[in-house]
Formats: sequence, C-alpha cells, structure tokens
Amino acid sequence: MDPISIISQADIALLQTIQTSIQPGLTEAMLALTFLGNPAFWVAVVAMVYWLGHENKSFFLMNLVMFSAVASGAMKFAFARPRPESSMFRVLAYDSIISPSFPSGHATLIAGAFSYCQGFIKRNLKILFALAVIGVAFSRLYLGMHFPSDVLAGIALGLAIGKLNLLARNRLFHKNFKPSKLEDEIALVLLLAATAIALFFLQPLPLVAALIGYYIGFFLFKEMELKQTKLSRNQMVLKQALGFAFLGAIFTGTGDILIGDAWISEIEQFFLYLIAGFWISWAWPAFVERGLGRKKN
Repeated sequence: MDPISIISQADIALLQTIQTSIQPGLTEAMLALTFLGNPAFWVAVVAMVYWLGHENKSFFLMNLVMFSAVASGAMKFAFARPRPESSMFRVLAYDSIISPSFPSGHATLIAGAFSYCQGFIKRNLKILFALAVIGVAFSRLYLGMHFPSDVLAGIALGLAIGKLNLLARNRLFHKNFKPSKLEDEIALVLLLAATAIALFFLQPLPLVAALIGYYIGFFLFKEMELKQTKLSRNQMVLKQALGFAFLGAIFTGTGDILIGDAWISEIEQFFLYLIAGFWISWAWPAFVERGLGRKKN
C-alpha cells in the first residue's frame, strides 16, 4: 500500500473517531473556537493594534494574514484535495467560500500567529496561544471541515510563516531602522504585487481588497508622517468602538463574506472591503487626529 493511501485511511479513521464526541453544546463551542482561525478575526486584531498607535506591529500582523492566505491558498490549488464528504462525515459548518481541503487555512493562520507572537509575548500568553492553536485544529476536525493531515500540514506551514515574519520584523524594524520614501515605495510595490498574486489563489476577493486598502493606507500614513496621539482610556475605548462600528457596517452591508453569505456582487464587495482596509490604516486614524487638532485649537 502506498503512503498516500495509508495517510488517507488514517485520516478517515481518526476523523470518524473524533466525530463520535459530537454533542449540541460542544458544537456551539467549536463554532466559536474555530473563528479564532478566521481571517476576519485577525483583520479585527490588526485594526485594534493599529488604532492603539502601534502601526508597525499592526503592519506585520497584516503581513502574517496575507502570507498565510497566499501560502495555504497556493497549496490548496496545487493539491486540490476534496473536503470531507457529508455522506461519510457529519459536516457541521460551511465556509462562505468552498475551497480545497489541504492544508487547513484556519490552522495555518492561528499557528502562524502563535509562531510570530511568541517572539515577544509572556510565557502565560504563550501557553494560552498554544491551546488556541490546538483548539482551532480540533474544531476543524470536530466540525467535519478538514482531515487530520490537513490541520497538521496547516500548523506546520503556519509555524514556518510566523517564524519568517518574526525574523523580517526584527530585521526591518529594529530601533535604528528609518525607511526612506524610496524604500516605502519599493515595499508598497512588492506587497501589492504579492497581493495581486493572491488574487489568483484566493477565491474570497474581499479579503484581498482589504489587504490592498490597508497597505495603501499604511504607506500613505507613513509618507504624510502622521502620528497618533496618545489617548486616555475612555478616549481610546470611544475611538475603537466608533472605528469598529464602521467596519461592522461594511461587514453587514456585504453579508459578511469572510464568515457568511454575501448578497451583493463581487465588484461591490471588493470596493467595500478596499474601503475597509483603507479605513483601518489611514482614514479613521487621520480623521481622529484631525478632530483632536481642531479640539486643541
């Protein structure tokens, strides 16, 4: 028997065993847990970090989302492995965009975030993060969305991507690094080119639009040499709440393409998510700073 057949049989047996634990209450918990590996969740984290005034940290988190999506998307395209069939397994959740099974994009992203963040977070958070990786991986199996080898490959891929992203961050944004305008422009071209490549591999075009909008806003923010004012706790809560209210309106208006069904055209989705990305990295921070400037005057 060839190795692929052995892996396939092991996948089927293990997945069937895991699904014997299915219970209504546990299913709800798994649906919530699996969201930690959804790109929509990490785009929200990117926005929160950016609006806290940590633009560079937010930038590398967004890079992590992009590279995880591109890498897993490329492998899905290359292997084209079908998802677990509902005739053999209990499929308890459905992605808005049906993509091939290998590797798991959710496992890739959460493992990438863990690998990247463990370079600068405390030990207790590392443990919680590791548990989140295991939880998301298990949830993909429990919900019948992937085979075990899919999530294992996703975790391995994510760990590698996160480590590379951490190395890039440490190398580029050490204390003496001050990018020139030319370097900004070169970086923008490279990132947008990588995002354009992602268009070929990724079916959820709104995610790609959000990436493009974010990068345009990020480099525009840097070119204009804008700085975010340090706010009081109450002011920061208000800033975050209003910023997310606008993003929530976009997600609602598009039908939550990243986590649910859409009811508008792909072109309309694309432009709305382009605006969302730009809102995160330039429009909302610049609007807040302008408002604070008027208040001071």
